Amino acid sequence: MSRRDVHMRQAFITAWITSVFFILHMQYALYYMTGALLLCLVTGILYEKDRNIWGSILIHFAIGFMPRCLGVLQILEGYPGNWTADRGYGEKEMMLELLEGGRNAFPEIIRQIRTAEHEITVHMFIWREDRIGTEIAREILAAADRGVKVTVEKDLYAVILEYAEESQRSLCHRPALTDRAGISILELVYNRELAGKKLITSRSSMYMQLKAHPGIAMMDSVRTYDHSKYFIFDRRVMILGGINIEDKEYDRDLKGRVYQDYMVKITGPDSVAQFLEKRKDPKKKSDLFLVNMKAPVRCFELKSGYMEIIDGARREISIMMAYFGPDKDILSGIKRALQRGVRVRILIPKNANFNDATNRLTVSRLQAYAKAPGSRCSGGLEIYMTEKMLHAKLLMNEQRVIIGSCNINRKSFTRLDELAVSVDNDDSPFAAEIRKSLEQAFRNAECVGARDRIRYNPVLAVLETVVM
Repeated sequence: MSRRDVHMRQAFITAWITSVFFILHMQYALYYMTGALLLCLVTGILYEKDRNIWGSILIHFAIGFMPRCLGVLQILEGYPGNWTADRGYGEKEMMLELLEGGRNAFPEIIRQIRTAEHEITVHMFIWREDRIGTEIAREILAAADRGVKVTVEKDLYAVILEYAEESQRSLCHRPALTDRAGISILELVYNRELAGKKLITSRSSMYMQLKAHPGIAMMDSVRTYDHSKYFIFDRRVMILGGINIEDKEYDRDLKGRVYQDYMVKITGPDSVAQFLEKRKDPKKKSDLFLVNMKAPVRCFELKSGYMEIIDGARREISIMMAYFGPDKDILSGIKRALQRGVRVRILIPKNANFNDATNRLTVSRLQAYAKAPGSRCSGGLEIYMTEKMLHAKLLMNEQRVIIGSCNINRKSFTRLDELAVSVDNDDSPFAAEIRKSLEQAFRNAECVGARDRIRYNPVLAVLETVVM
């Protein structure tokens, strides 16, 4: 064999081995691969010098594998620059990503639908027949056509809200006679421009295609009173939070209000498996998921989780809430925090699409307490109102963050199924992204002065508190 042939053969083997190692090591972090490069250089030099392959293998094993056996690399894996986290419940790799607004959430949801290979679960509260709603449905159909098993869980209870605003069309439901009364009341109170408008209640062709497809299981005929929203892809990726499937979540509603909301993307089969286990047994302890569930057994954790955020705060509490009702325990907890010297910041929408009077009633009660002579408040209460339609549900103190679908009101705490994630407020990129978004939201909002009067309709506030 000529020298040229030898060089060609060596180049081919080198390229082949390099390609194999490249593919096999793509999952590892940069610091891993930098260490591996140095290790290969050292062992290669030693082999070239002594021609002792067994010595090189022994050194490679001792330097590369023994630290993992001793737990050294497990410690390094938790460094703040890594997006993965060890949750302490057997999970080896989990990645959290904040998806702010529909402009970030919907493209990622569509990407996951397109790349799913085995199964998709869509669990949704509101799913309108509009541009976004139709596009998601079309992607679901395409996934089912290529053999992906799809389950759609859609609550009939949401039909009243779907027909009382925006496009007044539901992708999945038609309103019953009893629903029409509720729709008319909501239109008269919140959307008078829609009152008396004839509702289009015919089944959409897209829904009929979903319903008829043999690979799609449509579970949409029952009022389960389930307010949670999430997607599961191949049992390895989960996206959950407060965003419904509708155009206004992508940008703004018909009244021009820009929507602010969040979804959380969780990557990691163990995390998804943990959630699925919690669906079977809601009382099973989790340090990631908090649920309100009525079946198979009743387990309502969100209010307790919120109270732990409030009672556990020592320096600061931040609350972003779409619909903030005057829950006695929550308000008492905030008052105790103010007495401890905790800074309390609350952000609500200036003009909410629903429950606006209740929002204003709640913060006005806290404002009155904070400035009362005998309140003994050593902390500071800061109330902010944003021009955006804040649809987020988030509580944070210096130790923990809860973000999900649960509002602070009687119905959310006692009747509706809800879902949220509870994570450490630490140095991780995920927590840092939440803090960044939160601070930006407060900066863009209007701070209500201690002497400013918060105006609201007291009769409407009482009715909202009782009904909503």
